[in-house]
Amino acid sequence: MNHHIYHVLSAWAGQRDAGNWLLATIINTEGSSYRKAGAMMLFSQEGAQLGVVSGGCLESDLLHQARRCWETGESRIVTYDMQEEGDIAWRLGIGCGGEVTLLLQPVNADNDYIGLQSVLDSLQQQQSIWYSQPARAGLPAGLVSTEKPSNPEDFCCELLPPPTLGIAGGGVDAMPLCDMAARLGWRVIVNDSRARYARAGDFKTATSTTDLPAGDIAQAEWFHQLDALIVMHHQVRMDGDTLTALANDTPASLKYLALLGPSHRAERVLSEADLNESSLPLTLHAPAGIAIGGELPESIALSMLAQAHAVLHGKSGSSLKGRPCQSD
Repeated sequence: MNHHIYHVLSAWAGQRDAGNWLLATIINTEGSSYRKAGAMMLFSQEGAQLGVVSGGCLESDLLHQARRCWETGESRIVTYDMQEEGDIAWRLGIGCGGEVTLLLQPVNADNDYIGLQSVLDSLQQQQSIWYSQPARAGLPAGLVSTEKPSNPEDFCCELLPPPTLGIAGGGVDAMPLCDMAARLGWRVIVNDSRARYARAGDFKTATSTTDLPAGDIAQAEWFHQLDALIVMHHQVRMDGDTLTALANDTPASLKYLALLGPSHRAERVLSEADLNESSLPLTLHAPAGIAIGGELPESIALSMLAQAHAVLHGKSGSSLKGRPCQSD
């Protein structure tokens, strides 16, 4: 399964009343750690584990800690110090060299699922929300709000819906792009008005496939939810119509825009559409992608998706060697 909180909660919702559940949230880290503050996962008394808070090394001990929460009905805080030889984390041989503190909260109907159903409902509506939990042992609780709470005693994190990727062009080379983005947990919309393109049977991992004319995509609700758009019709006029529609009506959430093909082709697309790069609302990545080598559709898809991922997360896409994993 995908580990984005939206997908974790989606998997949990249908079985939320099947026994006891526990939410584990990282509320603080020091030094190196696999996940950072705000990472969450759910455990069930039956052994189900949804999401990750480590590379699989802490989860077995967390399940042991969860049983104590279910016995008392109260939240607990646990810390794993990977630098301390006497700590359980050291004995597990994790080796990250940091310290991780987690809040463990029982989740059930009696405590209104500590607000997790409301979190899921908001994310399903493509709404970003703030989720607060009391950063202390005691009664389980969770609060959902649209503005950042100010209580310093609570741990608060912003939860965002999965990114939405639009693929303008439903040819064969769009299929691996769709599959990879879906595997990341992104929503993927594939649009192409041509017959035998963007067929649902060919894009089984897509959130939806549509057949709007390229110049009319701004009429669709999904268009205004886009975080990223990759234009790849392999047809100059259709690519130009898509960029024109975007220039005239830009999704507020759009951060990444790319056009498949070499630079000289991009110049032709813009020229025939009577556009220039300055008339577009954001940087046009053309050629799309980063230089990783390879010429097959799968390699090109990986290149474009890696670039889109970096842009959406405000990162440079450069090597991490010698720098912290969360480095720019």
